Amino acid sequence: MKVLSFTRPIFWFCIAVITITTSSILMSAWWVGKQYSHEVAQAQITRADYYLQGFLAAQQAEQMTSVTGILSDYGFKRTIADDDPATIASMLENHAQRVDLDLLLVFDRNGKPLADYSNLIPAKEASKIFSIMMKKPTEPRVMALTNGFYRLYQSPIKAPHIIGYAIAGKVINKDRLEHIKLITGLDLTLHSKDKGYLLSTSNIANQVINDSPTQKPSAPFWKRQQLINKQIDIESPPPYDVKLFMSADLTEFHSRFDCFGQTLVGVTLLLVVFIFLLSMVLSRRMFMPLQRLHKKLLRRASYDHLTGIHNRITANELGYRMLIECYRTEKPLLVALLDIDHFKDINDNYGHSAGDTILIEVANRLKRALRQYDVIGRFGGEEFIISCSMSREVGHETLIRLKKTISEKPFRYKDKLIPLTISIGACFIDFNQYARLLTPEELVEWADQALYASKDNGRNQITINHYKNGTLNAETIL
Repeated sequence: MKVLSFTRPIFWFCIAVITITTSSILMSAWWVGKQYSHEVAQAQITRADYYLQGFLAAQQAEQMTSVTGILSDYGFKRTIADDDPATIASMLENHAQRVDLDLLLVFDRNGKPLADYSNLIPAKEASKIFSIMMKKPTEPRVMALTNGFYRLYQSPIKAPHIIGYAIAGKVINKDRLEHIKLITGLDLTLHSKDKGYLLSTSNIANQVINDSPTQKPSAPFWKRQQLINKQIDIESPPPYDVKLFMSADLTEFHSRFDCFGQTLVGVTLLLVVFIFLLSMVLSRRMFMPLQRLHKKLLRRASYDHLTGIHNRITANELGYRMLIECYRTEKPLLVALLDIDHFKDINDNYGHSAGDTILIEVANRLKRALRQYDVIGRFGGEEFIISCSMSREVGHETLIRLKKTISEKPFRYKDKLIPLTISIGACFIDFNQYARLLTPEELVEWADQALYASKDNGRNQITINHYKNGTLNAETIL
């Protein structure tokens, strides 16, 4: 669609609106996505942490109730008091299976291992575990033991005085982590650097560990965070220390938010295009009459209303452009004035209508005899002006052809044939020999001098003023 001159401001305004709106939406989506996703993920992690602590506390209470039930058995207490490891182990196996425990260690009051339900913990390691648990007897511990991650609880055995201690625990496996993930919506990762253990519900567990707040450098402000990661505070003493991470992968969130932003941009672009098309339609309806009037006035100001060729002002302007181009490229230039001989007699003898008809026909014959890019205009009255870029020889041939075009064939007005001749005065300038840039007025003046010379010598002649050896010389060629 061609953009009309009066719609160009509207067009560029719409382009500016599209650019600014699109940039603003994309920047806003980026900033809101970055801030909102971070805040949402942090809030989700906080809620998940709160739930996890409650879940572990409830699990601890349940397991401690089960352990207390075992330890309160009179036969079990008597067996411990008798220091009978075989019987203790047998009773542990029966009780531990009944209460669904994965680990149950029994120690005497001096910390000596008496029995291990799991049969996986060496006595030396069991003593070390006992020492660690006794530092804070009332608090649970998460440890990376020989065969996995465990959450351990310590409970004294009283009869009624303390006769021993029991350490109970549940293994932390992937199924339990998946259960917590299903409720919280977050990935959980357990990592023991010393043991080399890694248990996670995330497909990017290594990235979670490396992206921990204590290890990762601060990201640039323009980069959206793809992973929100938080290390959960758990009691995990060395050398069995374990780190627990909760992480939220924001890739899907960013993808959805980007999709929303792109949809918003698309809707905005469609709206702007609709407004632009509507403005085009309204502009056409409102300004088309004004544009037609503008074109009409422009044509009247540029062309002669009678002959349809350029008027004097436009012919001078186009001639000046040709003058500048010839001066720049050092090409020769021909400027000529043509005057119809005895035109007043034609008006007096045949009427002004005949004179107008002859002016129109002369203009048409001159246009047909010249090249399309040559300049022709009505100089005033019965005078015409032409400007052509051509060599001297071609210029002579062109002027002779113009003269013959007018004089060889009489003009018909109604049923009468009117013979006609013209006088031509021309100025030829070769910028290879003339270095100074001339003005259009100077060239027209030289052509006018040559025209008067043609008239003084009897009319129906061609006289050329050409520059040679620093002076103007008049030459009559026909």
